Amino acid sequence: MSKKIAFLCLFLGLWSSVVQAQQAVTLKACVDYALKNHASNTLAQNEIALAKQKATEALAGYLPQVSTNITIDDNLKRQVSIIPAGAFSPTEIRLQFGTQYNNSATAQVDQVLYDKSMLVGIKAAEPNNQLATLKLEQNQDNLIYNTVAAYFQVLVYAEQEKITLENEKKLRELLNILQLRWEKGVAKKTDYDRAKANLQNLLSQQSILQMNKKVAINRLKNAIGMPLSEEINVVELSNYENLALLEKDPAFEVGNVLDYKVLQNNALLQNFEVQRKQAAFLPTVSMYARYGASSFGNEFGKSLANWFDFSTIGLKVNVPIFSGYRKTSQLRQAEISLQNIKTNMKITADNLNLTFQNSHAQLQKTRADLGINHENLVFAKNVYDSSTLEYEKGVATLSDLLNAEYSYKEAQSNYMTSLINVLSSRLEYEKSKGTLKSYISQF
Repeated sequence: MSKKIAFLCLFLGLWSSVVQAQQAVTLKACVDYALKNHASNTLAQNEIALAKQKATEALAGYLPQVSTNITIDDNLKRQVSIIPAGAFSPTEIRLQFGTQYNNSATAQVDQVLYDKSMLVGIKAAEPNNQLATLKLEQNQDNLIYNTVAAYFQVLVYAEQEKITLENEKKLRELLNILQLRWEKGVAKKTDYDRAKANLQNLLSQQSILQMNKKVAINRLKNAIGMPLSEEINVVELSNYENLALLEKDPAFEVGNVLDYKVLQNNALLQNFEVQRKQAAFLPTVSMYARYGASSFGNEFGKSLANWFDFSTIGLKVNVPIFSGYRKTSQLRQAEISLQNIKTNMKITADNLNLTFQNSHAQLQKTRADLGINHENLVFAKNVYDSSTLEYEKGVATLSDLLNAEYSYKEAQSNYMTSLINVLSSRLEYEKSKGTLKSYISQF
């Protein structure tokens, strides 16, 4: 007896450790994990950092540019210059000007005073940062969508698993009754075999469901960026039908949808690009200051001993006159691209509105189907329970009971299908409206 108690304690301890090893996660926890740990977040964050560096680069063009230049020339063979015969000599004179070594060191500061193209680039830095931020939000919305979809799929398999376990319990109770009747000669062996075949089919369904649930959990872990080696157990929702609740007159604002916001930002950036191409026709003004020193000599050591300094300041104006229609063509290309973005914005707005209206209508239909199938499920269960009781009393036949069981299973299947549809429809509806984050916050 003590050995049995010890074995039971050991079994319970092992079972407790297995249960504790499986981390129970809620839908909100999965979304938070994905937003924090998924690798795609790193890419989106890098895009924001890249946009900031581009802004710094644009600003740097208007800051002073300092450069230095040091040269040491060894004139291995100096050039010969010829003075023709005449005034200085009856014959031509050959001379080598300069020294063997020429050295110089200069430092120059350049400062742009006016360049409209650079100014436009500096102004475009802010919308470029906003675009990177919008892409981060887009990535977060995609993570939320994928996480919720994967989580819902796990929940559906969990519900199906619960239903099959309930049906298994009822079938085993029926088998016990049939076995007693068969042993007493009241029932036929074929009746017992039919019920046992139904149980075997149900056990096969359970095996498939368990495999599908495991695959769905792995997909969930992949969607949130969790290692597949982690063991998790999803927490079921309290009331699935609450997910289908809707406001009576849902408002749709296309400006709330991230895809449209990205297009708006792209239009703003392209408008700056047009301004930048227009600025290419304007003059640019800059100034510079240069200071340096040079030294000469026919011996390397002496050439570095004596230095003669010099300095220069200047103003430079660059006036574009004709570029062979290159700048005109670039400006026209930018204008056409801006027109295309604006046209695409209108097309996208119409498509987004259509998607929203369709998703709203689909959600209403799936919600109605869920209500009808739920009522049918309750009715079929009552019929099955009544048939079971009547069969136990000998009032109903086994065929009546099996027919009621088939109707009950069919009602369960229809209910699960409508549940899947309503969960998917609600997710698509929130995505079309651009409210995935507020939707997930209610869990």
